[in-house]
Amino acid sequence: MKRHDRQRSLPVWPTAALVLLIAVLQIVPAQAQRSGQAGRRSERNLKIHRQKHRELHNKLMTDLERLALYCEDNNFPEDAAKIRTLAAPVDSLLMQAEPLPKQVQPEIPRSLPDEERYWQIQLQDAQTTYAKKLYLLSRRVLHAGSPSYAYHLVRETARHNPDHRSTRRLLGYIRNGTEWVTPFTAQMRRRRFVWHDQYGWLPKSHVGKYESGRRFFKGRWISAAQEAEFRRDFKLAWKVRSDHYLIKTNHSLERGVEVAGLLEGFHEHFVQTFAGFFSTPEQMQKLFNGNGPRSSDLNKPYEVHYYRTRDEYNERLASKIPQIAITNGLYYTTDRTAYFYHDPSGANERTLYHEATHQLLYESSPRDRPIAVNENFWIIEGIACYMESFTRQNGRLSLGDPRNDRFVAARNRYLNDEYYVPLGQFTRMGMQQFQSDMNIRKNYSQASGLAHFLMHYENGRYRDALVQHLSEIYNVDPRRSGTSSSLDELASTTFADLDRQYGRYLKHLQDGLDRLRQRRQ
Repeated sequence: MKRHDRQRSLPVWPTAALVLLIAVLQIVPAQAQRSGQAGRRSERNLKIHRQKHRELHNKLMTDLERLALYCEDNNFPEDAAKIRTLAAPVDSLLMQAEPLPKQVQPEIPRSLPDEERYWQIQLQDAQTTYAKKLYLLSRRVLHAGSPSYAYHLVRETARHNPDHRSTRRLLGYIRNGTEWVTPFTAQMRRRRFVWHDQYGWLPKSHVGKYESGRRFFKGRWISAAQEAEFRRDFKLAWKVRSDHYLIKTNHSLERGVEVAGLLEGFHEHFVQTFAGFFSTPEQMQKLFNGNGPRSSDLNKPYEVHYYRTRDEYNERLASKIPQIAITNGLYYTTDRTAYFYHDPSGANERTLYHEATHQLLYESSPRDRPIAVNENFWIIEGIACYMESFTRQNGRLSLGDPRNDRFVAARNRYLNDEYYVPLGQFTRMGMQQFQSDMNIRKNYSQASGLAHFLMHYENGRYRDALVQHLSEIYNVDPRRSGTSSSLDELASTTFADLDRQYGRYLKHLQDGLDRLRQRRQ
């Protein structure tokens, strides 16, 4: 069956500047009517597990505050501040994550002064105990049917005990000597390759020559300038291989490595956030039980073509997509390749994440199949627009900044323009109807806002329902009768209640942002 060619979204907008922590927002729960005994039981279990999580974290806060006071009394003020930072809860609204240390944590030196060694041992014990209990809770949460929340707990477990083997495996790492590495990195090292931050994976014997300006091309050494001239022809493009991506570019080797780094950071956060999409409940249960690897890191990589200029991008893709000139990038399902061009301003980085989302979701299956042709197309673009909010600042990764332009536009459409298509009607729009609608810009804004709502409302109440919905949409077998489950069924509520909750959610979100803005003035 011939695969449909998905049209690209409208050009994206500039990136929002800062990640905003909105601890002041307290979304008032709506008293929606629940349909289905299983849904009610799942929600009760989730509340019980969240309460247990709060109790465990409160105990950790008490223990760490006691240690912080000890450090202050013994003239370790900087250490006291760091300990209090560790006691801060992981922000659930922005779904933040900090990179884990690569090195296995060293033993506490016996040569330290008694006071210093005491608080370090106590800190390690408190964090290790908390991590152990948190991991056990994550398994119960998974069993109760909340994989997104389970992975949230897994990430927090690793934050407090970076050497917890089970969580490292679930997050895609294996131990290699005194380091935690991906399976792909371990394989490359066995081949005597080393990673260079500018040039990517190189044979160890090549590093010195590359740093001196020499390049290995077609079996011989030439200058960097000569290689650049040869590789202007995309047929001779640089090929940068990373854990999950193959970047082909005629811009420069260095830029290819940068793009690979951006996509790898995005990929790691994505597959953890949408863990339930990539594994069935049974597969996830086996993963948590230690049966099998977390991810297939050694499979065929995702392919990305990155051109030197927009003109070349337009020229090379015009035969595939006649309207290519209005796009900033695209994922083409027919050849399973994502296409981008270099923008010196960096303004199209968000497009990179938008199209990478389409690629990751579509290539979850080897089958060629149409996606959301007759209904539910809004979430295909909505979740990709949501993922444009992915940011990396000061080493911290986050999703969902409510000041991202996509979400600002969504609030403006609803609160100021009073534009809203009821969700029951919105879900009935297929690809062609959605993309040819005269209100396409407004619909993209609404799709972005609804995706944010479903990911974050009441600490992710509907997140697993959304992930399950996406999984069914992307894995519908066109050879069989039937369609994916309705979103309201998966969320155990009604479209009318979701409409009301969405409106209140946007109002509370905007009110909280306005209060913060006023306090800063």
